[in-house]
Amino acid sequence: MTTFPWQHVYFSGCGGVGISGLAHLLLDCGLKVSGSDLLESGFLTSLRRRGASLRLGQTGNLPPGLELFVYSAAVPADNPERLEARRQALPCYSRGEFLALLASYFPRVIAVAGSHGKTSVSAMLTHIAVCAGLSPAYLIGGEVQGWPRNAAYGAGKLLITEVDESDGTQALLKASLAIINNIDDDHCWSLGGEAALELCFRDFAAQAKKVMCWNNIKNQRVLAGLKQVEFLEPDLAEGCAGLPLPGLHNRLNAAIALQAAKELGIEAAFARQALQSFPGVARRLSQRWRSADGARILIEDYAHHPSELRAGIEALREQWPQHALLIAFQPHRYERIKRYGEEFARLLESAEKAWVVSPFAAWKQDCLIADPKQIVLSINNARAEARAEYIDSAQAEQVSAKILKDISGYDKFVLAIVGAGNIADCLRPLSENMQKSEEARSDRKK
Repeated sequence: MTTFPWQHVYFSGCGGVGISGLAHLLLDCGLKVSGSDLLESGFLTSLRRRGASLRLGQTGNLPPGLELFVYSAAVPADNPERLEARRQALPCYSRGEFLALLASYFPRVIAVAGSHGKTSVSAMLTHIAVCAGLSPAYLIGGEVQGWPRNAAYGAGKLLITEVDESDGTQALLKASLAIINNIDDDHCWSLGGEAALELCFRDFAAQAKKVMCWNNIKNQRVLAGLKQVEFLEPDLAEGCAGLPLPGLHNRLNAAIALQAAKELGIEAAFARQALQSFPGVARRLSQRWRSADGARILIEDYAHHPSELRAGIEALREQWPQHALLIAFQPHRYERIKRYGEEFARLLESAEKAWVVSPFAAWKQDCLIADPKQIVLSINNARAEARAEYIDSAQAEQVSAKILKDISGYDKFVLAIVGAGNIADCLRPLSENMQKSEEARSDRKK
């Protein structure tokens, strides 16, 4: 077990998936964990069950005996807890900074970066390593279906983690093996532009002993001259047909995870077989309800960038080509509407029906920079018949009621609830009401 130079760590904003995972790693090592968040969540419940001392609210009254203070991206510099930590001269780290510090205590680190797919790749690789008996430490930025939590310390010899480009902290982590799944322009506004974002990926790669990425024009340009980079050919994905997850993007994710597994000394045939039992990451084309005859299906997906939305649509069309595709999409942040609104519209045009739900602002007050209704206007202007509607609410009851009313005219459909915000709250009322309709339909046939 690793001996850390601190015994009591405080996590401010510990209700997030990434920062709660860090807290779980420390609990595995017997450290004392305290923390706070503004809202109750399943992540807080999971930490409390393991002995963490957590509270709701952030007043600035920190517990005694703290040696380290870690804060999430949702906790601003003028937060009372951060101000008090500085007053006490506690060492303070952002979530990403602390991850880089924690990773330095592991002999071997595999870090997965990328604008899209890093959660799936890191989860796939962790699943393979667990099946192979390697007992890895891991930190996954999402909930893996059927796993008790998204992080564990394991044997302390190998860490598999995803890293974050949104705040630039991935460049702080020194990996034995770095995986760069892709480089897109998402989050570039947080770092000062697309050039700064690309530099963040290059700096991350430059510090790694070895780098794996796909052979494409952008990766070649951004990573040019780095001798430790191995460019993989995308046709490796062809060997991943038959895996339980649909879509080319999932086959690419699986292919690069399999290549990384080879670096761990895992036989290719074993790794491929292990992936057959990979349960999938929650909110990634996750099936939430299905009628008995398979004619009506409810899907949840986390897509919030055009590349992710495109991949999801292609995967759904691939798996259910005979079904009408109905999409309820909630934009995540007004900055993305400003940058990608027209592209979102072009993608949603392909659906038989689309709803655009009031955006999720993600603690940013930027609602004046873009109009989400323009996405709907663009879709309908491109079609002879109106295929899209705007739902001026993000309340689960209102969103689900509107969708349920509109889907009554379709007998065979895939309904995809898409977005990284609180649109997920409408899944329960949707599935419950769809089940009631299914039972009523069955009764009528008797």
